[in-house]
Amino acid sequence: MILLMYEPVPEHLTILKEIAGDREIRWATTEEEAKLLIRNAEIVLGNRFFIQSLPFAEKLRWMQSNSVGVDIILAKKEILQQKNIILTCAKGVYDTELAEHTIALLLSLFRSLHLLRDEQKAHSWQRHRLSTLNNSNCLIIGWGSLGKEIARLLHAFGANVAGVRSREEDSEENGFTIFGSKNWKNQLPQTDALIVCLPKTESTYHFVGKSELEQLPVNAFVVNIGRGGTLDDNAVLRQIQLNKLAGAALDVFENEPLPAAHEIWDEPRILVSPHVGRSLEGPAFKWQSIFEENLRRYLTGAPMLHVVDYEKGY
Repeated sequence: MILLMYEPVPEHLTILKEIAGDREIRWATTEEEAKLLIRNAEIVLGNRFFIQSLPFAEKLRWMQSNSVGVDIILAKKEILQQKNIILTCAKGVYDTELAEHTIALLLSLFRSLHLLRDEQKAHSWQRHRLSTLNNSNCLIIGWGSLGKEIARLLHAFGANVAGVRSREEDSEENGFTIFGSKNWKNQLPQTDALIVCLPKTESTYHFVGKSELEQLPVNAFVVNIGRGGTLDDNAVLRQIQLNKLAGAALDVFENEPLPAAHEIWDEPRILVSPHVGRSLEGPAFKWQSIFEENLRRYLTGAPMLHVVDYEKGY
């Protein structure tokens, strides 16, 4: 049985039925339904109710996530591995939206739009420092599909873009320099904008922390568009309070929702974007397409797309 953790639109359901043949397709709209139906499910599509219902799975062989990051699901890694469950993610499905949101955040920082909005509310004709993306040095931490899309858009603005990935040695890719683990920190003193778009794993926790932030110029900006916890939020706040960073825009946080009493809310040089970098309308059709293609591959024994490596965490 194929279990959907969402109510499918008719067009999507029709395609799934064509691919599934005589296999039964059911969907859960409540947690109670999910816990009951998953007992006989071989395949689960979608995140909703999955963590709560996983302990009741008896026949599950494959779970397709509708998220790119799977850190929440991997909190149950031992159960998934014990049951020999294949986990696939929706890698790349939100790249366009997240990359555009990153550019919007960067432009807000570089042009002080968030500060100008505060002046408008105060009826204050006050000007702020303005800078330009053109010829700025942008360093992207995380050279996956999202990092590459951000780089493409930044390049169109005339920015000098480089990337960072986990391999030890430096490399070149499509005209961009990609720094490895040996040399990437040497680039920080020349960086105008540090963009973090890392997956959340044990090895990426606070990947950018106090020591890295202290190496950035005082006029530098920091953006986190990846996963909360990969950037030390409190260290960012402290550097800004000490006037050792110009500002930051954070779409993800170590603790979400950001606690109402957190000091970040009251720091005008930090732009809070409450995990809204991805929209849920257009991309829905993309992740449904991934489900459909992976279902086709699973049932025919073909290699599946975006299989998660349990050891790497992505």
